[in-house]
This record gives sequence, structure tokens and C-alpha cells, in this order.
Amino acid sequence: MIQRFIELGEGYADIYELLDLIRYNKERASRLAVLHTVINDRKVVSPALIMKKTEMGNFQAIYISREGIPDLEDPSERLKLIESAASESGIPIVHLEVQPSAVFGETELYFQHLIGILRMNRYIAPLS
Repeated sequence: MIQRFIELGEGYADIYELLDLIRYNKERASRLAVLHTVINDRKVVSPALIMKKTEMGNFQAIYISREGIPDLEDPSERLKLIESAASESGIPIVHLEVQPSAVFGETELYFQHLIGILRMNRYIAPLS
């Protein structure tokens, strides 16, 4: 199985894209992972929409907006919108503490690290 992160940007337009992915693909969406981390003493979150694998091609997409949303005591408006859309669509939400992507030499290594964490917690399927 191929499991791959598809990175969206950090702006509102990208968040709206993620919202539409949640609303219009709720049958394919498996769960929403909210990844919490700290970058330069600043807490941020990365929402990641985990899709079910495709019937053809054995592909599992994970859409992510990486480290662009502030993790505040009172959740930011962007995070509220995303979690609300997931809840309304019946998509389970999980929260995980992870390392920041800057710890890894390349973004692809960071994504492989996250795939390992998601597999270990059984939020995505193991390789078959």
C-alpha cells in the first residue's frame, strides 16, 4: 500500500480546501488527526485528514496543513472550523503530540516519521 501526505498550505484558502475535503468526502475520510507540536517556544497544530485507501491502486492519502495554525488555550477559529466540520461529518478526531518538522532534515523524512506514528496507533493501515 502507498501512504502519502499531500501537503496543503497554511492560509485560509488551504483551510477552506481542507474543509471541503472533509464535507464532500466524508464516506472516504477515516479520521482527522490534529498534530500538536512546539516550534521556537510557540505551540502550533497540523490538521491531517486521513482518507481510507482507494479501491484501485491501493493508495491512502493524508491531507495536511503543516504547522500553520496557532495552538492556543482557546482553539483558533481555523481549528474550530476544521474540528466542527469533522464532527458534523461523523469523522473521528484524534490529538497527538509530535516532533516539529524542523527536527528532520527533509520534509519527506518528517512525513515518514508521522506515518510510523499513525501506523503504530492503528490510525492508518499497516503495509500489506
